[in-house]
Amino acid sequence: MAQDSAPERGERLRLGGADYLWSDGQLHDARSRRVALRAMSLKMFGVLLSERGRVVSKDRLSDKVWPDAVATDESIARCIADIRKVLDDDDHEIVETFPKQGYRLNVTQVSPESPALMKPPRTSLVIAAVGGVIALLGAGMVILDLRNPMPETLAVANVAELKRRDAVAILPFSAHAEADAFLAAGLSDDLEIRLAEMSGIKIVSQAIGSAASDGSANPVELGEALDASFLVHGNVRRYGSEVSVALRLIDGKDGTTLWADRYQGAQTGLLDFRDRLPRVLMEAMEIELSARDRRRLVHQDTDDLVAFEEVMRARRALGTFTYEGTLTAERHLRRAVARDPDYARAYAELASAHVIRMENNWVVLSPQDTERAFYFAEKALDLDPDLWFAHYSLGRLHSVAPAGDVEAGLRHLRTAMSLQPANDDARIYFAVVTMMSGRIEEGFAIFESVITTNPQPPFWYHLGLGNALFHLHRYEEATDALAECLAQMPNSPYCLRAQIATLARMGRLDDAAWAMEEYAVLGHDTTLAAVMQTAIERDPAMRRHLRESYRLAGFE
Repeated sequence: MAQDSAPERGERLRLGGADYLWSDGQLHDARSRRVALRAMSLKMFGVLLSERGRVVSKDRLSDKVWPDAVATDESIARCIADIRKVLDDDDHEIVETFPKQGYRLNVTQVSPESPALMKPPRTSLVIAAVGGVIALLGAGMVILDLRNPMPETLAVANVAELKRRDAVAILPFSAHAEADAFLAAGLSDDLEIRLAEMSGIKIVSQAIGSAASDGSANPVELGEALDASFLVHGNVRRYGSEVSVALRLIDGKDGTTLWADRYQGAQTGLLDFRDRLPRVLMEAMEIELSARDRRRLVHQDTDDLVAFEEVMRARRALGTFTYEGTLTAERHLRRAVARDPDYARAYAELASAHVIRMENNWVVLSPQDTERAFYFAEKALDLDPDLWFAHYSLGRLHSVAPAGDVEAGLRHLRTAMSLQPANDDARIYFAVVTMMSGRIEEGFAIFESVITTNPQPPFWYHLGLGNALFHLHRYEEATDALAECLAQMPNSPYCLRAQIATLARMGRLDDAAWAMEEYAVLGHDTTLAAVMQTAIERDPAMRRHLRESYRLAGFE
């Protein structure tokens, strides 16, 4: 039997005509963006990579990927199909089939000195961060009293509002070298978050923008594909202790450059450049500003570069969507507030990291942990009462914490919506809290209206819609919504749990068992008690419906 040879950490690979990076058990494209593979498919890729150039039998794949079970041929075939799909391996030249023998991964290692190609695989998606880093895709927002039915004209009104607002697509910033990739990603994420606070525009997230482009589309084609009036692109390069950041604002209709600027100098001066970017971009786009927009444009959240870098690292850690990632993020955020005790956004994201752990039952939280989470959110509000994300985090916290107050959570979410009318995140979570309290039809109406009017909804919007459809017993429609969720976030525990329950109700028990395997491979507890602890539903009838669905799927 062939011996395993562990892939080198940070190893560049040529797969077909594209370059990739294999690092820390994850596959990244040439722009250092993680390639979206489901847990078992990623594990199988690692096995094939460890035995590159050799034919690996199905028995060996079964032993390595499913050590405690015997995999069916169908399970192995699904994983192989997933790998081929993300690598654009339509001709099966990268993952080659040898009938009655197995599969072989054909890899050419790229020299460490070779620059990364900037063309990503067409099907790759950036995994969006949760909480503080969820993609900010704005659309029209109406403040609603959800004790009354949703007006039937709401979706039409939102479509009109959507068309009146200019869309801006922030494309992932290019990095001159691999060492620059972290700063490039952090700066583009930060600009997206800050621009999304402006009420006169809607933001197309980088995750959607990168997925829409195959690297060869010109600006006009990309603007049309994203329905974006403007495109923002940047390039980052370090020179020893200095850094160069070049940005361009491009007209999405004709491809002309409307504005360009560059910062080149000591890294300590980078924050001043970063702080003025939203203002000059809004001026270049000739966007009408509200009084609150003008206040936010001159607001400086931190003047400490190290604290800012700690927040960027925290956002990257949260993007791993793991318990360990939330702990890493918390360490970075605590360092940020230690450096700058007035950094409101860092406190709000600390609260959000705790919320993510509560939502996934990743740790048994003590009352002191809950108190700390509330302290972080309330501290953020004390420092910056206009920070919509602080209200948003506090609203989520009230909805999931054992000591939380649902009505208080809804009040904070209403405030977040009023402060951030161009952002649908607070509106969607408002629908989540409404639905989990038993007002399913009202929550569903909000999900449906937002997804109808939002050109590129992120994964968790589809998750909310899928959950509502599940509780309305509209299972076929729920599977369609959850398929959209999993297409963007293949390893999301939220999406997998909803998928398992829905498939069970449809009688598709083999598919539900497959999804449960995915959930287990990700390290989640598959006992009925554990999975029910993750349930956000508070209405007793909804919880009974969910519990019985999990029992049907095989949770015990």
